Amino acid sequence: MNDYKRKLLIIKLRDIFITGLFVFIPIAITVWIVVWLLSFVNNLILPYLRYIFPIPDIPGIGILITILIVFITGLIAQNYFGKKLISVWDSLINRIPLVRSIYIAVKQLMENLFNPKGKGKFKETVLVEFPRKGMLSIGFVANKVEFEGKIYYLVYIPTAPNPTSGYTIFVSEDEVKHTDLTVEEATKIILSGGLVAKGKITLQ
Repeated sequence: MNDYKRKLLIIKLRDIFITGLFVFIPIAITVWIVVWLLSFVNNLILPYLRYIFPIPDIPGIGILITILIVFITGLIAQNYFGKKLISVWDSLINRIPLVRSIYIAVKQLMENLFNPKGKGKFKETVLVEFPRKGMLSIGFVANKVEFEGKIYYLVYIPTAPNPTSGYTIFVSEDEVKHTDLTVEEATKIILSGGLVAKGKITLQ
């Protein structure tokens, strides 16, 4: 084999490898995230239920039980008595200082991320220099406050791939970069770890 054919073979092998890389990495990351989520859901309730009921050790039984409980909870929450029950629960939680803060924060965050028509939703998607200068992070504007005569944005910085955890930071008005990204588009970017993203983000 002469040098020319050897170079063509190397180029072809390289192209095949790169093509495989572009196909394999999204699949591998998706599978990893799905497996992590399934494992998390499977162990969310099952260990505690086994203290009460003799549940057999069947693969995926925890996921099915969790889905069933979530469905039943939604079914109950949609009727009159369920709403009254939730109201009593909220009233009870509101009397416990630390638990109240966590419960309300998580509840509002879920409504903001997954119910864009709900009250108190995130107003817009912005970019802020976080965790240090020179690095930009996606943030959701939650509110605006005045502090010592200066306007600050309360920005929630979600983490990937779980947007329900993150940081709430105060950012001065002149350091916030407003974007054309919707909250839904930004959430997709976070959930995919950046794999699903707009080709161009415009500052407003």
